[in-house]
Amino acid sequence: MANMDLIPEDYRRNLGMQRMVQHFIAACVLVILSIGLAKALMTYLTWRENVKVVRLEQQEQISQQTKSKTEEYRQQKQVTEQQLAALHELRGNDRVTIFLHAIDNAYSEGVWFDNLRFMRLSSTGTLANVPGAANAGIIVVPSDAATPQSLEIEHSAEIIGHAMNHSMLAEFMRKLGAEPNVADLRLIDTGTRSYTTMQVIDFNLNLQMREQAETKMQVAP
Repeated sequence: MANMDLIPEDYRRNLGMQRMVQHFIAACVLVILSIGLAKALMTYLTWRENVKVVRLEQQEQISQQTKSKTEEYRQQKQVTEQQLAALHELRGNDRVTIFLHAIDNAYSEGVWFDNLRFMRLSSTGTLANVPGAANAGIIVVPSDAATPQSLEIEHSAEIIGHAMNHSMLAEFMRKLGAEPNVADLRLIDTGTRSYTTMQVIDFNLNLQMREQAETKMQVAP
């Protein structure tokens, strides 16, 4: 007895078409999911690389600013040294040079200056301290002769500048305070402010340097 196929041909074709459509839809869903995952992965990788680029650009900018300030400080230092060398020739005083050498020894990257002020004051042994000096025509001049009188000359300096952070400022102060010719180093004022893409520390330092000079009193004719 022969087998009879009772399933209509049209119904069989419809079932085949339904299976093909289902397979096609499943394939499309897989393709869409794959594209979505690939796009999400590319977006994440692009974002991560952009973050790295921005971080590197900021670090490069900070480095360039530090180098620029360092070079500016060096140029200012050279000009100041030239000016002070002329004053040294006129005054015969090496305290300024010692002061600049102390700053140079203590200096490190991350600290730069806006203003350096050096002042010379006589605290004892001045004419004002000599009885009758104003009316006797007494002048004070250096001398290597006998009967010298000790004259204490106080040199005060003010440093106004900026630092990348408090640690760099503290390290600079530690080095500067350790210099043998620096005395009474004080932090007068400090504060923070925004500088381009970063915050810096503003500071105002005061220090004193002392030396002993021998003088004698002579009566002016």
